[in-house]
Formats: sequence, structure tokens, C-alpha cells
Amino acid sequence: MPAIEGANTSDQSTSGTATERTRKVPPSDKTKRPKTGKVTRLDRRFTQALNHPLRTEIIAILSDTCASPSEMAEMLGEELSNVSYHTKQLLELDCIEVVDKEQVRGAVKTRYRATTKMLLDNPDWERLGRTVRTGISINALNEVTRRAADALEAGTFDERTDRTLITMKLDVDQPGWEKVNAALRTAYERIGEVEVEAAQRKAEGANTFRMTASLLGYQSPAREAD
Repeated sequence: MPAIEGANTSDQSTSGTATERTRKVPPSDKTKRPKTGKVTRLDRRFTQALNHPLRTEIIAILSDTCASPSEMAEMLGEELSNVSYHTKQLLELDCIEVVDKEQVRGAVKTRYRATTKMLLDNPDWERLGRTVRTGISINALNEVTRRAADALEAGTFDERTDRTLITMKLDVDQPGWEKVNAALRTAYERIGEVEVEAAQRKAEGANTFRMTASLLGYQSPAREAD
């Protein structure tokens, strides 16, 4: 995946008129999730990227939408300088890419998107410290609950009767634990394939709508706490 040369990571002043626009890729609505068609397990670049909690939040945003550092700073309630710095770090690690640049009131507004869908597998977790793993988990759970809450508030969560809502508690040994997690990873990869297939049908005129699928597998406390 080639690095993007000479990209701005903040809304910095630059010369030019307000009508100038340079696009790295065709324009995309910032609320539309880009589809890369790639499912990539973490390597050392992503391990480095995820070693800071703000970078994990930036990746989470850019996996779902295209945004500029100023837009993400507003979403996260963070200083623009901090978001711009960590956005630049992610760009250098090839975790994100430039979508477009727009001249806005004498400044260049650069928007980004994540370049891969990330799947954390056993070797990846093992390279991360406990504190970092916990931070990633908290961010992931916050994202799950935020999406569900937004859908409930909008009335879409219960709009369809053919939806799936499953929570299971089960007793497993080590082989069982490994098989359940393998099944979840298989489901993740298949869902990614379905997304690509739906995008192809959309190009042929099919109507699409947003859907959220959450997959969680973790060790529960002792039965006494159930």
C-alpha cells in the first residue's frame, strides 16, 4: 500500500483561491463508508498505531466515515493540534489515506479514510500490552453501544422483524474457546464479502441501506457473577 506523499494533516493556511480543489480520489460523501474490499490482520504498523488511545479513536472514525482533523477534533472533543499530529502518524503508517483536499477560506481542508478493515488475531493481541488492549476494548464497546443507541433513538433498531439479536453464555474448554473464536472470525470475513457483493448490486441499481453487525467473543466472570 503506497504512502501518500505531501499530505496536509490539519486545516492549515495555504495560497490559492476558494474554488481550488485537488482530489486524490473521486469525491465521496463524508457520511458514506468507503469500501476497500480488504480484510487485513494487524502487523507491526497497526500495533504501533494502536499504542495511543487517540489513534484508535481516529481509526474507528475513519473506518466508518471520511473526515478531516478539524471534524474529528469536534467529534472527539480534542485539541485540533493533537488530532492533526496523530492523523499524520497514521498517514505515515499507511493506516489511512487522503480522500480529497478542498480550499476553504484560505486553508486546505484534507479529509481521510481508513485504508483497511482491521481484524485483531492472537499474535496481534500478544504484541500489545494489557493497558493498550483494555483501551482498544473500551473504544470498541463504546462504538457498539453508541451505534445501538443511535439506532434505538432513530427508530431503526426495531424497524425490521427479520433482524438478529443474539447473546449466548456457554461453558467451554480451550478447544471450544478456539472454535467459537474461529467461527466469529469466519463470520467477520463472510460479512465483508457480503458487503462487497451488495456494493456490486448497488452499482447495478439496487437500493441499499445502512446495517450494523457486531461480533463479540470474550471470557465471562465466574458463574457466581452471572
